[in-house]
Amino acid sequence: MMDMIISMVAQKVGISPEMAKMAIPLVSKFILQKSTPDQASGLLSALPADLTGMFSDDEKKDFTTTQQDITEDDLINKLDSQCGINDKAKSKQALTEIMGSLQQNSGKQGGNLFGDMMGNLGKGGLNPFG
Repeated sequence: MMDMIISMVAQKVGISPEMAKMAIPLVSKFILQKSTPDQASGLLSALPADLTGMFSDDEKKDFTTTQQDITEDDLINKLDSQCGINDKAKSKQALTEIMGSLQQNSGKQGGNLFGDMMGNLGKGGLNPFG
C-alpha cells in the first residue's frame, strides 16, 4: 500500500518517489502529534501497518498521551528542507496529497477519525479537505 501512496503523491505533486517516501512519515507524524491522544490512538490502529511500523514504541506512546501544537508552516518547512523539495508550493501540495491519501487508505474507522481530526485542525488554520 505504501508503494501506491508514494507513487501517487510523487506523480500528483511532481516530486521524486524518494522525496515522497521521506515526506509521508513526516506528515503522518505531524497528524499524530497534532491529534488528541484518543484520536491518535484510533489513527494508529487504522493507518496502514507499514506506515505505523516506522514509529518507535516511545513515539507511539507520546502520540497517545500528548497533543502538540505544531503549525502547518513548521511542517512545510520540514518537508522543504528534510525531503529536499525546496519549493514551498510543492511542499504544501505534498502535505495535502499525503493527508488525502492517508484518509482514503485508513479504512472506514480511520477515515471517520481522520475527518473528525481534520475538522479540529481546521480550527487552527489547516484543513486541506474543507
